[in-house]
Amino acid sequence: MSSIAADKVVVMIGKRDTGKSFLCKDLLWHHQKIPVGTVISATEAANCFYGNMVPPIFIHNEYSEDIIQRILMRQEKLLHKKKQIGGHNINPSAFLILDDCLYDNSWTKSKHVRSLFMNGRHFKMFFIITMQYALGIPPNLRTNIDYVFILRENIVQNRKRLYDCYAGMFPCFEVFCAVMDQCTENYECIVINNNAKSNRIEDQVFWYKASSHPPFRLGSDRIWKYNNKNYTGPRAPNSEHDREWDPAAFKAKTNKPTVCVQKYNTL
Repeated sequence: MSSIAADKVVVMIGKRDTGKSFLCKDLLWHHQKIPVGTVISATEAANCFYGNMVPPIFIHNEYSEDIIQRILMRQEKLLHKKKQIGGHNINPSAFLILDDCLYDNSWTKSKHVRSLFMNGRHFKMFFIITMQYALGIPPNLRTNIDYVFILRENIVQNRKRLYDCYAGMFPCFEVFCAVMDQCTENYECIVINNNAKSNRIEDQVFWYKASSHPPFRLGSDRIWKYNNKNYTGPRAPNSEHDREWDPAAFKAKTNKPTVCVQKYNTL
């Protein structure tokens, strides 16, 4: 995981209870040096998954175009400052996580999100998307994904979509299914590296199982101090300012080839 540069676009695909969040946490553990980041998660209010890792003031429950715009503006200013000063003390890296935000697919049409896909490396952005469905990202953006993590999927139609959208390097769908069967059990996953400089499948496809880590925090001490000073916490329940609950915020062939996978090519 540490070999994945902190300016890539990473997509994790898996339905509920396949280990997406655990996998995302494992990836973040290997990138603790990124000084600042933002999380947009529709389920954060219910499970508080990111609250101990990321300053809560930078965690949002709903996608907003304004959030992405402000992130890009910050990155532009910081990169310009680094270029002007030439200081080695400025780390312009940042991360953005869109966690299961497909209940509101407006972000797929956003020019700012498109800019992150196309030019994220120039903005020094580590862009992570977790989702349950293969078709959550339109084709014009898929070609700019650097790494795809595919978790367990038992529905054949969904496997076919995964194969068509992300796994075209496999010689046929049957081989892809055989690899899925052997490499996604017990919370393992297939990893596709779209940056490989080789056409050999063993240079593009890997398997991985996320590891457990002790508690850790992302971000510099400076942003945690900023959070402690400015974050007032969620509104108390039953207060007069409570909003109404928004449900949108939670929302066989017989001639198959025989494939035996030797799991030596770990990420």
